[in-house]
Amino acid sequence: TTSEQQQTTMKTATIATLLLTASSATAFSTTRSSETISSAQSSSTSLNLFGSKPKDPNAPEGAPGQPGMMDQLAMFKKAQEIASKKKRLDDELANETITGSAADGNIEITVKYIPPQLPTNPTPGYEAAEVNINEEYLEGVSSEDLSVALVEAIRDGEAKATARVGEKYKELEEDMKGIMGGLA
Repeated sequence: TTSEQQQTTMKTATIATLLLTASSATAFSTTRSSETISSAQSSSTSLNLFGSKPKDPNAPEGAPGQPGMMDQLAMFKKAQEIASKKKRLDDELANETITGSAADGNIEITVKYIPPQLPTNPTPGYEAAEVNINEEYLEGVSSEDLSVALVEAIRDGEAKATARVGEKYKELEEDMKGIMGGLA
């Protein structure tokens, strides 16, 4: 009976899959009757070569029109400027030395900023580049306390690095607001 139940379940699953496949295939396909209806209707919307709509003949002389190709080129140029400024900021941050500490300064960790490597790794990162531990502290500390202090120093360094990156990127924020029309 278990075998029969499994076969019945398998058949039901197969039928359900076929029905879902058939219904989803028709959901994304177009029907011929709608094509003839839509082709019979005319549209007042047209695509213009330079990205702007033709000027309204009823508009008063000197009225601002839709953004054209020149506006789009200016926005593109501004985006390129922002990208180069971001790269410059990333390079500056990568060359900065940011230090995190713990255990009353007895442990210091130097953290390096790693800029995003687009498109493979779009998220910036941090790397512990150097560890300095006071020798007197090291002689008297337990391994558990040392481990906790190292983690605290790394987290402190990453927090300081994140704050520094935020400060630097504030410079880009105004530029982004300008290109996005204040929406950024």
